[in-house]
This record gives sequence, structure tokens and C-alpha cells, in this order.
Amino acid sequence: MANQERRADGNDRDESAPTEELEQLTGATSNLQYIQPTSLSLVSEKQWSTARDAKSASDTGAVYATNNTTMILAQKAHSNGARMQLTMSILANLTVLSSGMGLGYSAITLHALTSEDNPLRMDSSQASWFASISSIACPLGGLISGYLLDRIGRKKTLMLINVLSIVSWTLIAVCSKTNFDLMYTQILIARVIIGIVIGLVSAPASIYSAEIATPKMRGRLTVLTSLMIAVGILLIYSMGYAVPHNFRLVAGMAAVICVGSLLLLFAMPESPAWLMSKEREEEAECSLKRIRGYGAYRHRIPEVEKELMRLRENVQAQRRAGRESFWTLLKQPQVYKPLGVIIGFFGFQQFSGIFVIVVYAAKVSSEAGVSMDPFLCTVLIGITRVVATMLVAYILDTLGRKPPSIFSGVGMLVCMFGLALCSYFPPVEQLHWLPTALILTFIFTSTLGFLTMPFSMLAELFPQAVRGPASGITVFFTYLMSFCTIKLYPTMVELMGSANVFIIYGVVSLLGVLYVIYVVPETKGKSLQEIEDYFRGMSHGSTPSQEMEEEEDEVSNLSSECA
Repeated sequence: MANQERRADGNDRDESAPTEELEQLTGATSNLQYIQPTSLSLVSEKQWSTARDAKSASDTGAVYATNNTTMILAQKAHSNGARMQLTMSILANLTVLSSGMGLGYSAITLHALTSEDNPLRMDSSQASWFASISSIACPLGGLISGYLLDRIGRKKTLMLINVLSIVSWTLIAVCSKTNFDLMYTQILIARVIIGIVIGLVSAPASIYSAEIATPKMRGRLTVLTSLMIAVGILLIYSMGYAVPHNFRLVAGMAAVICVGSLLLLFAMPESPAWLMSKEREEEAECSLKRIRGYGAYRHRIPEVEKELMRLRENVQAQRRAGRESFWTLLKQPQVYKPLGVIIGFFGFQQFSGIFVIVVYAAKVSSEAGVSMDPFLCTVLIGITRVVATMLVAYILDTLGRKPPSIFSGVGMLVCMFGLALCSYFPPVEQLHWLPTALILTFIFTSTLGFLTMPFSMLAELFPQAVRGPASGITVFFTYLMSFCTIKLYPTMVELMGSANVFIIYGVVSLLGVLYVIYVVPETKGKSLQEIEDYFRGMSHGSTPSQEMEEEEDEVSNLSSECA
């Protein structure tokens, strides 16, 4: 009897030893877990059974193994997670297309609306209000976005934005063709609505991308907001070039694009961080599993459990701190410091003339002495911005935030001083291309840094507790400054001349470079918690983002070894 008990104990130890060794090899936080798929025909049932038997007594539902099959599956889940993060971020940022189209719409319609041949033409004052009134409404949208983000969530906020966009573009498409006062009123109402959309959309899409992204992918995902703005501007410029005398048809095409964006949002899961903040933990887990590439897998996954635990602890920490109002939290350094930094960054963005060239692209081209068709020049501007924004998606995670911004500011000031010289001393016939080259170079360099980096960092700098309202306040001040620059540009050119205006923009770009060097922090490779602790004045040893990157590299390396 005693011998049988000893043999049984020995068998138990023999069976448990391999499992313990496997757990020591992989660790509780590793990505090398075995995930049973719902449909995968590349692996035989016998192979699945062998891997499943490695830890059949597991209570957690996660099975660990180090055979080739498991590592291939772990890599597959990891790859699926990267694709899901990219796909969901793209779906969220399709809403931003309407913002870009709204920003660029006046550039391709002002010529037709102010033409002498148009019986319903606008005078210069009416045209300036048409171009700038959307910027008045942008701050209102920025303030509302903070409330909506926390109240109804990221997904429903994006849906609401699409509905408003459809209403705005449709109103322009069907505006009166016989009564000027009615047409002008309809157009201004539509521009106010699209202005609210521009203010609303800046924060939700980038915040959603930041919340679903791993630290390794966050930079390239948050820049999607700037990319979609650039794509929206290019779309509206291209439609204006193709249909230069029918602003109603252009608006109708823009409305169709917004309908498509709204329908695609139904396939997008809500942000796990927001769901956890509303105590909807089961939904947060399902959403996180889907985003991380595990689909509808129902068992517990250590990687997901660890991330959920961090989200849960973050929510609990906010509750322990009490339910202070935003204005009370604003007194804390991790709130007021990043708020001041990002508003200052946006200030240099606006007063350096970046958005002026977007709104008055054709007008600025003519004043700078560009000899080609102004509408063709606007299309080239749009293409340049898209190409540069795509490049930003790469350099964000390789060079960081500060070096591209410094290069951007230097390029902007050189181009603006160059345009001023071209205005003072018109180039000879052999150099007639120089103003065009300077404008396109300004667009390229500004997009590499000063245009895109503030929007990218907007989703990174604020703590979860104030991310919604703080982003809303930032957008409010950003578009308030945008209204000032856009509304005053025609007056400044009339009073000072375009050359002096270009010089002012160049000086602001120079000051912006100094601001980036001495004030703006580097956030490359840092988790959202590390950035918050930086402004709080805390330091880290081993960081969560480093641990997560090590886990991702471990999966890739081991999977390549077994190949």
C-alpha cells in the first residue's frame, strides 16, 4: 500500500514537473500561450491534442507549451493583433476625412463664389466669413467633444460626428440656386456645422487609437488622424479640380463619403479603457481580446488579463483620488503641465501659417507668384501633405517626436523667408518654378512636424481621468487661434503686403523650433502611465512599455527559430 502511494506521488511529480518547467521558461506574462482557434486548418487535430495535453489540468484556461505549433500560433495571434489595431484605428479615423474636406473646401470654392460671372456671387467680406466661420464653431466642437467622449464613449461620438457631417454637406448640396440670401444663409449654417465637426473629431479618433494601441504601435496609429486630415484635404482639392464650377456637386460627393464612414463604424469595437471606466469589465475584456487578435476566444489569456488589470488599477486609482471636478484636477502637475505644453505647441502651429495655406491655397499660390493653374497647385499641395504624413507614421517610432519637429520648423522658416524674397524680388524666367517649389516644400516640412506632432501628442500627454475634457479644451484654444489667423490673413495682406506676412510666419516658425527644443518632452517608447509620471515628477526603473516590447520581441524571435 505504501509502495503504491509512493509510486502515485512519484507519478504526480513527474507529470507536474514538465508543466512547472514550461511556466518557468515562458513566464506568466509571456505571449507564448496556446490559443485554441475556432477555425484553423493549417494544424492537425493530433498536434492540437499534443499541445493541449501539456497542461490539461490548468484552471485558468491558458495552456503553455514550447513546441513549434504553439509558437507559430502565438506569433499568429500577435500578428492578428497588430492588424486589428491598424484596422480599427483606420475605421475610427475615416471620420476625420470630413474634417479635412471641410478645411479645404473654401480653397476650391471661393473662386467660383466670387467670380464676376456668378449672378449669386459673394463680395470679399462675405467670402472671408465663408472661409473663416467654420473656425468660430471649432472651439465649440472641442468643448463638446470632452463631454461626449466621457459620456457616450469613443465609438458613439464618432458616429454622431458622421451624422453631423452628412447634414452639413447635404445642406450645401441642396442650397438655393435662385435666392442669394437663402443660399448664403444655408451655406453659413452648413459651415458652422462642419466647424463643430472639425472641433469634435480632432480628439476622439486619436484618443481611440492611443487607447487600443500597444506602446510599440502607438506612434504610427495616432498619426493616422493627421493622415486622414491630409487625405480629406486631397480629396476635396481633387474634386474641386475635376468639378471647378459646381460646388454643390462637390458637397454631395463629400456627403456620400461620410455615409460610408458611418456604416463602417458599426464594425468597430468600443475602447476597452472607456468600457473599464464605466465598470463594464466583460465588454472591456471582449473588446480587448478582439483588438489583440484573439477574436471570440472565451478562455482566460494571461496577456489580456495583465492589460485588463492595468486598466482596472488605473480606474481604481482615479476613484481613490476622489471624484474631483476637472478644475480641481487641473491643479495637479500631471494635468496643467501637459495642457500648457500642448496648447503652446498648437499655438506655434497656427500662427506659423500652416492652416492659412490650407484654407487659402489657391489665393496664397497666386500671391506668392506661382505661375501654374492655382487649382492644380492645390492638388499638388494635397498630394505633398499626404506623402509627408505617411512618412511621419514611420519616423514617429524611429526618430521620436522632437527631432522631426525641429527639422520641420527650420524648413518652414527657410521656405517662408524664401517666399518673402520672391515677393520682394520676383524670380527671373529661368526660376519661375521657385515659388511653387517653396510652397510645396513648406507643406512637406510642416507636415513632418508642426502640423502632425501636436495632434499625435494630444492623445498621449493627458491622464485617463481628464483625457476627454483636457483634449476638448486644447482643441477649443487651437481652433480659436485658427479662426484668428484665417480671418485676419486677407486683412494682413492688404495692410502689410504678402511678403511681410510671410516674414512673420517665418519668425513664428523660428520661435517654435526653440519651444520644441526647450519645452516639448519626448514621448517615444513611453507608455501613457510613464508620460503621466514624467509630468508628475516621478522616475521609473523597469517600465511597462519595455516589458511589453520585450514580450513582443520574444515571440518574434522564438517563432523565427522554430521556422
